[in-house]
Amino acid sequence: MIPAGEADRNCVERARQGDWAAVAELIDPFRRPLFAYIYRMVTHRQDAEDLMQDVFVRVMESIGRYRGDGPFKSWLFGIATHVCLDRLREKRRWRPEAQLIGEKEIDHDPEGLAQLRAVLSQPDFVFETREHIAFCFACIGRTLPPEEQAALLLREVLGFTAIEAAQILNVSEPVLRHRLAVGRAAMTEHYEGLCALINKNGRCYQCAGLRELSPEGHKGRALVQIEVRPGLAVTPENLLDARLDIVRQADLENGATRPMHDLFFSNLSRREDALSSA
Repeated sequence: MIPAGEADRNCVERARQGDWAAVAELIDPFRRPLFAYIYRMVTHRQDAEDLMQDVFVRVMESIGRYRGDGPFKSWLFGIATHVCLDRLREKRRWRPEAQLIGEKEIDHDPEGLAQLRAVLSQPDFVFETREHIAFCFACIGRTLPPEEQAALLLREVLGFTAIEAAQILNVSEPVLRHRLAVGRAAMTEHYEGLCALINKNGRCYQCAGLRELSPEGHKGRALVQIEVRPGLAVTPENLLDARLDIVRQADLENGATRPMHDLFFSNLSRREDALSSA
C-alpha cells in the first residue's frame, strides 16, 4: 500500500511519458479534498470544475519536475493553490454583507423566490444547517486577500501542517503565520454582530429562515447555537474555532444542501463580480 500523500513511482514515470491515465491515477486519491479546496476558494461550481481540469493539465505539464522529495499531495495542492490564486487575483473581493444583500434581493424578487422554493422542494434536498455554516464561512473567506484565504483553508480546514502549508504557498513559515493571524482576525471581525447562531442579536438569520422555508421532510436537524469547546471561555477567537470545527466536517461540495448553495454561490458571484466593472 502506498503511504498517504505519496505517489507510486511507476505511475509518476508513466505520467512523465505522457500517460493521461497515469495522471488520473495520481490525482484520484486526492480528487475529493482537492475539489473541496478549489470549490471553497472560488465559490462557484462551474469555475471549480474548470479549474480542476486546469490542475489536471498543469500536473501533466509539470510532472517532470516532481522528484518525489516531498509528498505528492502537497505538490498537487501547490499547483491547485496557484491556479486558484491566478483566478482570484482577477476578481473583486466580496463584501462582508454580500449574503445579507442577496437575501434582501430575493425577498423582493418573486421569480427568484420561486426558483429557491423549487430547489428546496427537490426530492433529495435536505437543509443541513452545518453545511450552510460552511457556505457562510466560504463567503466570508472571499472577503480576504486570496493568499490569506488559501492559508486559512490549507491550515485550518484541510489540516496541512504549518510547514506543508508554507511550502504549498511557497512562503516561509513566519509569512504563513502572519497571513493566518491576519486572516483569522479579519474573519472574526466580519462575523462580529453578524451570526444569530453566535449572538441572538446577530443580523443574519439565514440558517433559521431557510430551514423554516424548507418543506416538511426537507428541514434537516436544527442547530440553535454554535458553542465553544467545553472548558473554554466564550471569546470571538474561540467562537471562530468552534465554527471551524463545523466547517471541517461539513460536506459543502456534495451534501444534501448542495443545489441551494450552488444557486447562492452563482448569484453571489455574478453580483459581486459585477461591481468590478460598475
